[in-house]
Amino acid sequence: MLAEEALGRELTMKRKIFVLVLFIILLVSCTAIKTVIPTQEIDLENMDPATAIAYLAEDIDIGDGGLLSGQPCASPCAFGIHVGETQLDQVVPVLGSNGISRCWTEPNISWSLISCGGSRFNVQVDMHTSLVNAIWFDPSVPISLGDIIEKYGEPNYVTVDQQAPETIRLRFYWNSIRMLVMLPEHSGETYNVEKTTEVEGIDFSDENLYRTSDKETEPYYKPWSGYGMYQPAEPFPSITTPIATATMTP
Repeated sequence: MLAEEALGRELTMKRKIFVLVLFIILLVSCTAIKTVIPTQEIDLENMDPATAIAYLAEDIDIGDGGLLSGQPCASPCAFGIHVGETQLDQVVPVLGSNGISRCWTEPNISWSLISCGGSRFNVQVDMHTSLVNAIWFDPSVPISLGDIIEKYGEPNYVTVDQQAPETIRLRFYWNSIRMLVMLPEHSGETYNVEKTTEVEGIDFSDENLYRTSDKETEPYYKPWSGYGMYQPAEPFPSITTPIATATMTP
């Protein structure tokens, strides 16, 4: 099931400021995080921490990440990174060659996260296989749900979460390319989904994280029923498999 990916994206969004502040501490102490700037000669370790943070947090030109344009590669590839194919030691050089260079890495025993542009573009690597198992990013250009459906067809499943009182979040799932599309949070008890509704985040993952079979049996995942009003109908799954980015610790 993709409950873990939902949690991972939520925590990633909420931790952007925290991670950047943490990075200042790590720069000073010269510990866990290894900065990687493949295309520019910049000594971040000896740079003033505030300047280094400002550099890494500066927005990057993600555009549509190739989702609609197919540039620099077509989904589920993004900036030359292919889920299940690109190896860990290839990630930074490939991103750099495609114009994404303001990144740092956060390693763990089971995963490694390469985060770029203030956490707006992220690549996760399974350390057991050394292969990329997830990519997620926030487009820097407007993309509507109707645009995505016109290109990829209707989604297979929809989930509706009530994450706080009168706060709703919708996610849509395409089995064909193991894609999750997230809409912005909405205040209220219902969410009116239209063709023009803009999306907030895009997520691609391998089968171990996407788990198509779970979506076929777990009632949390509802079949797509078209544009219109949505509201929470099922509780969040009680059993989830944590994704690496949902369990990161400083």
